[in-house]
Amino acid sequence: MLLEIQGVSGGYGRREVITDVSCTADAGEILCLVGPNGCGKTTLFRLILGLLPATSGSIRIDGNDVSALQPNQLARLVAYIPQFHAPVFNFTALDVVVMGRAAHFSAFEAPRQSDRELAFAALEKLGAAQFANRPYTALSGGQRQMVLIARAICQSAKVFIMDEPASSLDYANQQLLLDTVEELAENGYCIVMSTHNPQHPASIAHKVLLMRDGRVSAFGAPDEVMTPQCLQAAYGVEMDVVGVRDRYGAERIICLPVKRRGSAEQNAAREDLE
Repeated sequence: MLLEIQGVSGGYGRREVITDVSCTADAGEILCLVGPNGCGKTTLFRLILGLLPATSGSIRIDGNDVSALQPNQLARLVAYIPQFHAPVFNFTALDVVVMGRAAHFSAFEAPRQSDRELAFAALEKLGAAQFANRPYTALSGGQRQMVLIARAICQSAKVFIMDEPASSLDYANQQLLLDTVEELAENGYCIVMSTHNPQHPASIAHKVLLMRDGRVSAFGAPDEVMTPQCLQAAYGVEMDVVGVRDRYGAERIICLPVKRRGSAEQNAAREDLE
């Protein structure tokens, strides 16, 4: 198993944010983290990235305990893709991708030509090579996400941590992003992605970790976790989960909150039925 999280608790100082969280994800799998604001998703990411120490439990990546790894060793195993990134300097997109190679050379070394070639190849893999020489700050939100994913590929990491990557994207770019995430998983990467949209795990995830109040509310396959009962327990609102087929016959799952009828609407509905 590429990513193993066993009984992990942790937080900030004396304030424990997550308690006894366990989940796993392997190469070629997409693990989606879902749950209301403040449930502990970001804290769990920081623990995986080694930015916070766990107070109990363990996190292992490719058999290595995160707490025992040096930063450059950890960077070769896990890459972080934020939902928004604005550099101070006006780097080109290619320069941003080359930064992913930092874990592979010392602080006093400059990127080599081979590093730039790897960076360009990562952009090409995502169909984003045309952005290579454009200022990163001039790119759209969807284009920036592709550049950040290319940087993670260039980093040669095995696990990609994606923090709400679709939150600032329009609908078309969200679909492009989800297609890209699926392709990355097909190429053997392990994707751990947080989202506020229940459609995302229902559409692309292999596993779902549903959290509430810093604890695991449910963990398993999407059809086991994305149920009306589990979603209502986590979010505190009634939800329906409906299966439909699109025009090409592909099965889709739609999650939607239940809208209760008022008494006047109920009476009108009864009269219509009569």
